[in-house]
Amino acid sequence: MTSDHLTSLEKILNQNKKKYLFKCIKDLVVNGLVEERFSDNTGMPSRQDITQFLASWFRYTGISQDQCQDWMIEYCISKLSVLSSSSFSRIRHSTKGNIRYIYRSDVDFVCLRENNPFCAHCDSSCPVYASMSPERIKERQSKKNQLPVKSAENAMDSNDVYLECSVKETYKEQFEKAMAFAEEKLNQGISRKKIVTLLTEQGFKTRTGKEWSYTNLSRELKLSQQ
Repeated sequence: MTSDHLTSLEKILNQNKKKYLFKCIKDLVVNGLVEERFSDNTGMPSRQDITQFLASWFRYTGISQDQCQDWMIEYCISKLSVLSSSSFSRIRHSTKGNIRYIYRSDVDFVCLRENNPFCAHCDSSCPVYASMSPERIKERQSKKNQLPVKSAENAMDSNDVYLECSVKETYKEQFEKAMAFAEEKLNQGISRKKIVTLLTEQGFKTRTGKEWSYTNLSRELKLSQQ
């Protein structure tokens, strides 16, 4: 299991910290989210969820915020951009905001073991497995819910907002056609995973001109029903 992201991460970890490279972390670093591991009825985590999880792991290992940020920005843009319709500049700002949020809070790293929401690989022989009890997981979630979530919107400058709006306007018409197509297929009983394939085959793009993914489609369908 190797990748450029894993290789660069291993360089950041000194010899004493290699033990912290848990199986779930390796899986997310190399593979990101693997859509095939999720059922149609299971909601997939957002880019922000993965970012905060990995940032809390960086903080847990004692790696500095700056090193975490340098690695995470590249990873989020190249590996996680498929999970959202945000531009690269917005992903960059969002990543910085999430990392600041984690490093300034007292939210602990908790792996969630086999039931982790990322469907990442888990190993019961992992050095932290036994300490990740249901009680600690519940306590960690309670702490997280009490902290104010830093919005990535606050980190965007006026030029980023202009570019984002300009891109959305460019793809507005075809996006509306894509959503009409998707809703029609959904009403015909076709699964969302299959609809993603059909959208790609038809050449439809998201509202910001990117390829469709299961996560993008699920989010847009949810928004259209509100």
